[in-house]
Amino acid sequence: MKIGIDITPFLKKRKTGISWYTYYLIKNLAKIDRENFYILFGCSIKNFKDRFLLKKEILSENFNIDVKMLSSNLISSLLLFFPIEFIHGKFDIIHILIHPYYCLHLSGKLVITFHDIAHLIFPEMFSLFEVETFKFAAKRAVKKADRIIAVSESTKNDLIKYLNVKPDKIRVIHLGLYDFFYEIFDEDMIEKVKLKYGIRKKYILSVGTIEPKKNHIRLLNAFVKIKEKINDYQLIICGKPGWKFREFYKRLSEINDKIRKDIIVTNYVPLRDLTILYKEADIFTFPSLYEGFGLPILEAMKCGIPVITSNISSMPEVAGDAALLINPEDEDDIANAILKLIEDKELRENLIKKGLERVRLFTWENTAKKTLKVYKELI
Repeated sequence: MKIGIDITPFLKKRKTGISWYTYYLIKNLAKIDRENFYILFGCSIKNFKDRFLLKKEILSENFNIDVKMLSSNLISSLLLFFPIEFIHGKFDIIHILIHPYYCLHLSGKLVITFHDIAHLIFPEMFSLFEVETFKFAAKRAVKKADRIIAVSESTKNDLIKYLNVKPDKIRVIHLGLYDFFYEIFDEDMIEKVKLKYGIRKKYILSVGTIEPKKNHIRLLNAFVKIKEKINDYQLIICGKPGWKFREFYKRLSEINDKIRKDIIVTNYVPLRDLTILYKEADIFTFPSLYEGFGLPILEAMKCGIPVITSNISSMPEVAGDAALLINPEDEDDIANAILKLIEDKELRENLIKKGLERVRLFTWENTAKKTLKVYKELI
């Protein structure tokens, strides 16, 4: 069987969650599948060289890489009108790993991974163009797809509710945890990273793009509340600016100088630095309003820090009983949970222990095995 996988998400310069999903899925498929033949296709001008990284990592003769040195936006536009085989040849199965904008014309079976459908649930958090483009593509994609992979039961339920997808078409396959979070660092490297980001106290960490969905403004307000009771903590927010990011910075500018000097916004952080920031944090907060999965929850647990996260969407599914669950729309609830973890040492240790046990359930090997099973269903 000839299987095509779109690796365009991995060819981005600044790699995010879906980029690493692409990488680890393929790396683990290469370990377990010696029967099928894979073509890893994509288009990139700026990061054309990344195909060499994959070739180095994937030591398997049945995996070939076909990256075109072309604009991915140009190819996406062309493939709205021309078959995907026009660019990369024919396949028995094609797997699109990110919300699809170009899977309307192909002769083989189609598998699509949906990480979330936030554009349909929270349209006010995106531009009108983004919402309408996603809606156009998603409606056609779910009709065309032979199988849909949802990264959580929550995402599956959203697909059924908002796109009328038949449940028997969907397979839920959870994500795994990156290798980076197993690394051990020496004290010199840790201190360099802390100095780089201006960390001089114990700190509360949050990770996620600066956008309304991540709920950072309420987190800021909660931090202001707890500073009335404690002063030996900083708030570190790791995330690049996203949609409507100016609202966050406006609120940040309104906070008095004494508190604001203890709030650090890092912008994009390389994974190695991010791992250290996780490992050295005192508390991790993830009060998001919506997530398709919520991988930072597992990242924090693996690094041995107690987690506070939302009681809605996919987050309880990922966290299980290994986190404090809060109402993300209630600033007092967020603040009280932070104070509780600061003051209750026994609770902290209990959550850390449960978190380390919880992450063992989420491996990329399992993700790859279940994905391969989906491919075999279509033979």
